[in-house]
Amino acid sequence: MKKIMALAVIALLAFSLAGCGGTDKKSTSSSSPPPVKQESAADLFAKGKNLPGINYDYTMKAKEGPTMTGKVWLSGKKMKTEATVENQKIITFLDGDANVVYNYMPGQDMIMKIPFDPAKAAKSPDQYSKETDPTKVKILETVTVDGVSCKVMILEEKPGQSQVKMWVREDYGIPAKVEVTEGGVLQMVADYKNIKVGPVPAETFALPQGIPVTDMGEMMKQLPLKQ
Repeated sequence: MKKIMALAVIALLAFSLAGCGGTDKKSTSSSSPPPVKQESAADLFAKGKNLPGINYDYTMKAKEGPTMTGKVWLSGKKMKTEATVENQKIITFLDGDANVVYNYMPGQDMIMKIPFDPAKAAKSPDQYSKETDPTKVKILETVTVDGVSCKVMILEEKPGQSQVKMWVREDYGIPAKVEVTEGGVLQMVADYKNIKVGPVPAETFALPQGIPVTDMGEMMKQLPLKQ
């Protein structure tokens, strides 16, 4: 049971973000084309604030812990993830309205219901767009990978201490890659590929039928308190 809980917690922390990198290819011309207005950080983030839904593949590597890979489906406050942790597949359903997470491990006849604290979860791509103050972002360059143009941005939440580097897609206005650095040490890298924006069917977030649900929050309340 302790191992199952540990895997469930790791999976919960995996909610999180997407992949771009590379360099620009500048073209030359004998004539000078009219100048093109460059989009600001505010312009880009505005595109990612009201997306109808997202699904993508991700790879996340923290400073400590295993590399995690998986898929995410996101619509409003509903999220489904399929992750592989220590060769164990975990399917997670998040109900943001009720602040609960349901973890299901195929092959085990149980779904665990766990209380969810939004403040402790990693951000989804659209959250970066909604919550980042564009006036505190510095745009470094424009890069292209797999045909997708991205703005490379730096956000220093604590100057000289905490830094977030984002590769923000120009089409959707959401990060396709995120690097978090603390005190000059890289803490986390999240890459997101195969990003698709559009409505996600409601049945995507339905729990598997016929599998009993164990409420871990209620179970923890019944454990005797340590003196």
